[in-house]
Amino acid sequence: MSACRRKGPDLWSRSLRYLALTGWLLLVCAFFVLDYAKPKVETFFERVYDIRLHQQWDMDLAQYILWLMVLGLVLSIVGLVINAKRNRRRTDQWRLSLIFLGIISLAGMVLYFVNFS
Repeated sequence: MSACRRKGPDLWSRSLRYLALTGWLLLVCAFFVLDYAKPKVETFFERVYDIRLHQQWDMDLAQYILWLMVLGLVLSIVGLVINAKRNRRRTDQWRLSLIFLGIISLAGMVLYFVNFS
């Protein structure tokens, strides 16, 4: 009789779901911050009512985008390390959500440095 057999997902395996969820929420927040940081496009109403819009990137907000992407990448890497350690059974799978989160976060960081360096 072995006491080490897993009967279901353990704490580490369940934590993968929360790491992925938190990482994706950070990514969604980064997209909202991106919308506020980018230069605004002048429309008909802004011209008619002479409303001034900022024409440059808000670099303070752009730095928040970078840090959100870094946090997303860190959560992805931590999750993938946990996934690698817990991936022993034939039925265990790699979390594609964490892989895509890491790829998108890394791509966002590269775009940040290409555009703002």
